[in-house]
Amino acid sequence: MTSSPALDSLSQISLATPEEPENQEETATTDPAEEITSELENHVPDEFEDIVAEAGPLLGILIGAALSAVVALVVTLVAAAVVKQIFRRKPMVKRAVNRTRTPMFGILFFAGSALSVRYAVQDKWWDGPLYVALVICVIVSVAWWALRVVKIVEAVILSKYIGEGEPGIEDRRGRRVQTQVDLIGRILAAIIITLAVAAVLLLNESVRGLGAGLLASAGVVSVVAGLAMQSTLANVFAGIQLAFTDSIRVGDVVVIEDNFGTVEEITLSTVVMKSWDGRRFIYPSAHFVATPFENWTRVGTELLGAVELDVDWRVPADALRGRLNRLLATTDLWDGETSSLQITEATGGHVQARVVVSARNSGELWDLRCLIREDLVNYLRTEHPYAVMTQRMLITNEEALGGKPESVATGQFGTVDPNADQAAAQESSEPPTDTQFPTDEGLFTGSIAAVERNREFSGPGKDAYRERKDRQLDD
Repeated sequence: MTSSPALDSLSQISLATPEEPENQEETATTDPAEEITSELENHVPDEFEDIVAEAGPLLGILIGAALSAVVALVVTLVAAAVVKQIFRRKPMVKRAVNRTRTPMFGILFFAGSALSVRYAVQDKWWDGPLYVALVICVIVSVAWWALRVVKIVEAVILSKYIGEGEPGIEDRRGRRVQTQVDLIGRILAAIIITLAVAAVLLLNESVRGLGAGLLASAGVVSVVAGLAMQSTLANVFAGIQLAFTDSIRVGDVVVIEDNFGTVEEITLSTVVMKSWDGRRFIYPSAHFVATPFENWTRVGTELLGAVELDVDWRVPADALRGRLNRLLATTDLWDGETSSLQITEATGGHVQARVVVSARNSGELWDLRCLIREDLVNYLRTEHPYAVMTQRMLITNEEALGGKPESVATGQFGTVDPNADQAAAQESSEPPTDTQFPTDEGLFTGSIAAVERNREFSGPGKDAYRERKDRQLDD
């Protein structure tokens, strides 16, 4: 079947007619403003396009940071106000809130800024370092907040045992708790700082690789570190042992290596001892674990002290004992518990009179011993001079050997005082010699400075002694 030329021409017309409206539509939709804009964009410098592209993300970051600051400030202030209102009758809670507001604001602000950088900036060379820097700020703020919380918990625990006063030598309660809380606080602070540093280092991939390498050689590294830090680690563990075994507390009176003083501070690795003359001795903690030492306030402050006098054989012991009793009755340094005078030695041409007395603490005992020594020396010198120790010499010659035996005069006066056996009765009736210890010359008593010095040697307190005694009974 063949088609006619007329049909062919008609089909060509019908196929061509739809194309004309499309071209007309495209011509009609073309906007002159778009043509002008595209023409202007073609003539804009490339540097200006870069500035505009950079200004967009920066503006987003600034807006995000501003919003983060506002939200962080509002949340911090509202939370602080709510907590203060709930605990309005507890001043310590208010102080705790005030101390944690700043780090909490830092956490919220830097976290919000980091999120704004993450969502506002893409495919920029500086978005990665900026984001890491903000995350580091968040980690530091969290560590700061955690350290503040540790300090607040320490203050709450210490206030429960020692009140609102300044914890230290002046407070007499909760010394064991104070020592342990201080030590635990230092350990927690070290852990928090270590975790914060580790978190910061793990943000860098190169440091992660270094950490993996260190873990691969952990055996060698641990051996080297153990050998290098052997003494340090020994002191740290010794400090923990001292704190939790209650061998010593802050305020204990100790004698170590002939040094006498009070424990002023116990750290992770050292023990600070304050001597009676104000010097500070710093001992490693391991020294108290490995070396014996004296703790004069382990279960109490009461002590016995001795005064020894070398006197002549003719000393009236009863008179000397009576003088001691009269002296103790007139002084407040003696606690009224123990007093004795005994002749403990009788060799070498003299006798030794030993006085043993008791006092409430080591400071008062020192002054009491000095008082007794001075008073008895003055008493013997003025009332019984023949009792002062003398040197005896026996002189002989050839004529004396063939002569008639005679009594040899010995001693300072040659004869014994015939009234020596009545000295005790005389002492009880005669007024004592005025040899009282001056009230302003005592090392631990008689003045404000001496009393303050004596207070440092009063020990950790009765509660601590009672607790230690109870623990000994339980063991």
